[in-house]
Amino acid sequence: MSTQFTDPRDGRTITAPANGRDVADPANATGSANGTGTNGTGTASATGAVNAAGPAGDVVFLGLVRSEWTKFRSLRSTWWTLALTVAAMIGLAVLLCAMAADDGTTLDPEYADFDATAPSLGGALLAQITIGVLGVLMITGEYTTGMIRATLTLVPRRLPVLWAKAVVFAGVAFALTLVTGLLSFTVGQAILAGDDLSVSIGSPGAARAILGCAFFLTAVGLLGLAIGALLRSTAGAVSALLAVLLGLPMVVGLLPASMQSINRYLPASIGEVLISTQGSGNSFSPGTAAVMMTVYLVVTLVAAAIVLARRDV
Repeated sequence: MSTQFTDPRDGRTITAPANGRDVADPANATGSANGTGTNGTGTASATGAVNAAGPAGDVVFLGLVRSEWTKFRSLRSTWWTLALTVAAMIGLAVLLCAMAADDGTTLDPEYADFDATAPSLGGALLAQITIGVLGVLMITGEYTTGMIRATLTLVPRRLPVLWAKAVVFAGVAFALTLVTGLLSFTVGQAILAGDDLSVSIGSPGAARAILGCAFFLTAVGLLGLAIGALLRSTAGAVSALLAVLLGLPMVVGLLPASMQSINRYLPASIGEVLISTQGSGNSFSPGTAAVMMTVYLVVTLVAAAIVLARRDV
């Protein structure tokens, strides 16, 4: 039993054995996050770069990563979402730093312990939404169009597909948010400098906060990817992600004062610790916060891997 796909570039018909053998490139069964289903072929070709297969027909992982990168960069939605992430980080940093500069200077008693790094990186709390949605779309788009059937037919072990998507997303997200975090910090400190509120990147905790910001946003995006693999629905996965990032803090805020300590364990609160240089007495240290975020991420990815491996497409 074999499956046939049509290559929109030259009209060739590609036959894929059902057991995935003798196929080198999972993306040569051309599809799109916009269009290959049971009745159409889309515009973002997933033409891959896998050029070798093992003796049992297993796809080489490096080639699978290159194939996922081709799919990821071929979609306009990817670039739009990344652009929104950059705009959110820098735009909100400008706004928060401008507000802080208007409110006072280091001569004011309430500004004696002012954390100049936090407003510069505060845009991360908005950018987490866009980067998380991008993580969701990276996998649910294939389920929406039906392209996931072609991918998993040609990679019957399935799990390498999830790991390849995670590697591609993590690489892009971390590089982008690290550079954008540095730009946000630089712009923010330039605004604060007029009121003697600025700090340099060499100040204690500043460089760590920039790295923490990139780590947090990358982890949120990977959480979105994992939730998308679990739910297989764009709307459902985005709703679940927003509930975790924004809904849970609101719910906890309605609880009695004796239960407010739950808030420190939530991803949003962990993110606040990672992007600041001065923690409150009720918060974790940056190192502990990073470990907790990693635990959330690993648990969610493992759950996604189990579901992907066991559930029918």
